[in-house]
Amino acid sequence: MKLGTVIGGLVALSACGYVDKYEEAVYDEEPRYCYRQLGSIQCFSEPVHRDAARLVNYYGPHPSRYDTPSPPDRLEPAAPRPVAFYVRDEEPIPDDSTVHPTNE
Repeated sequence: MKLGTVIGGLVALSACGYVDKYEEAVYDEEPRYCYRQLGSIQCFSEPVHRDAARLVNYYGPHPSRYDTPSPPDRLEPAAPRPVAFYVRDEEPIPDDSTVHPTNE
């Protein structure tokens, strides 16, 4: 019984610790989460969970401490409403002078 209480207490205290040594060093900094983009790095004040694989660096709490948002509902594909008319632009007809220039 006593051993179970000690182990339970240690498990509870370990949940309150830091994820790693780096988080312990930067935990009190202003939160910044930087991600690799197309040729640059972009930083945000909160983690962007969909870009977790592109995380370059962070300051503040580890991104896993934030709640992961649920994925958006999928929309069913739907065709556009039918219309009672059809508009088509005339095809451009090239001028003969542009197709067969004369050497004058």
